[in-house]
Amino acid sequence: MNAAYGLDALEGFARDVLLATGMRPDDAGLLARSLVEADATGVATHGLTRLPAYAAQLRAGQVNPVPREEVLADAPSAVLVDADGGFGVPVGVRTVDRLMAKARETGVAFGGVTRVAHFGAAAFFTRRAAREGFVAFAMSSTSPSVVPFGGRGPRIGNSPMSFAAPGVREPELVMDMAQSVSSRGRIKVFEAENRELPQGWAVDRDGLPTRDPAAALAGGVLPSGGHKGAALSLMVEMLASGMTGARLTRDIRHAGFTSAGAPDLASDVTVGNSFLVLDAAVFGDAAAVRRRATEIAEHVRRSEPARDVDQVLAPGDPERARFAEAAAAGVPLSSATAHGLRALADELGLAFPHPLNDDQGADHGHRRKQETGPLPE
Repeated sequence: MNAAYGLDALEGFARDVLLATGMRPDDAGLLARSLVEADATGVATHGLTRLPAYAAQLRAGQVNPVPREEVLADAPSAVLVDADGGFGVPVGVRTVDRLMAKARETGVAFGGVTRVAHFGAAAFFTRRAAREGFVAFAMSSTSPSVVPFGGRGPRIGNSPMSFAAPGVREPELVMDMAQSVSSRGRIKVFEAENRELPQGWAVDRDGLPTRDPAAALAGGVLPSGGHKGAALSLMVEMLASGMTGARLTRDIRHAGFTSAGAPDLASDVTVGNSFLVLDAAVFGDAAAVRRRATEIAEHVRRSEPARDVDQVLAPGDPERARFAEAAAAGVPLSSATAHGLRALADELGLAFPHPLNDDQGADHGHRRKQETGPLPE
C-alpha cells in the first residue's frame, strides 16, 4: 500500500543522503528536487526509487560527487561541457541556464554535455526553460536496451527526449518519452510488484515475445512505433553522443540496477546529453507564441472524449494534475520504495520522514506550504 509524504520532507531527506555521500550542497539540492519532482508528477521510475542506487554509485566512485566541469567549446549560440563524470541534473541545469542566456541574444542555442552520468527525468530541464519563455528540447544517449526494428537482441538505446513550450500561464505541451514501448526502470517496477508485462513490450534473450519482467530484462524492450521509434532513437543518439563526443550507445554500459544480479559499480556509465532552446521572442512576439502553445493544447482538451474517458488531455496535463495533488496531500511512494529509503536512512544514520497520515510523524512529514498549481522552479 502506498503512503504519502511531504514534498519538502522528502526533498530534505534526499538532499541529506546526497550530502552524506559527498555531493556539494547546491548540486545535492538540485538532484534531490529532480527526484522528488519525478515522484510528485507520477514518474516514479525516475524518482526516489533511484536514490539508493545513486548513493551506491557515489560511494563506489562510479559517479563523481564533486566533478570539475569544463567548458570545452563556447560559441555565441552553442556550448559543450565536460561533466567530469558527475550526475546529469546539476550540470544539465547549469547548461540550460547558459543556453537561455545565449538564446536571449541569438534566438536559439544548442548545448551538449559529455562524460555525464544519468540525468533523470528529461522534463525537469525543459519545464525549467519553458517557464522562462523558451521552447526547449532535452535528450540523452543510453546503454543498449532496445531491439532494432527487425532485429533480435538489444542494440540501440531507449534515448529519452523531452519537449516543452511556454504557455500563457505555465509550460504547455510538455512531453517526456523514451523511444521504446517501456523503459527498463518501469519493467523493474513490474518485476518488484510480481506483475506480468503487457503484450508487445519486450522479448527474451532468444528474441521471443515475453510478459515475464525478468526475461525482458535479460532480453530487450521493443521500440515504440516499430521502425519510427527505432529511427528516433538513432536521431537522439546522434544529437546527444554523436555531436558531443560522448560514448556511442554501442560502448555505453549501464550499472545493472535495472537488471538481474548484483549491480556493476566498476564500469564507466557516462553518456551524452544535448539541449536545444529557442527564445519565444525570436520572431518578435513572445506573447503570441505563448498564446498559440496554449491554444494548441486547449484544442486537444476540447475534444469529445471516447467512451469511458472523462476528459481528453494534452501532453503534460497528467503530470501537472498529479503534482497539484501531491502538493496538497503528499507524494505517494510505494511500500518497496519507502522500505529501500528507510534502509538507506538507517545505513547513513539519517531520519526518514514519517507519512503524512502518521500522527506520530506530524513534525517530520510536514506538508508543503504552498498553493497547488504550477510545478516549482
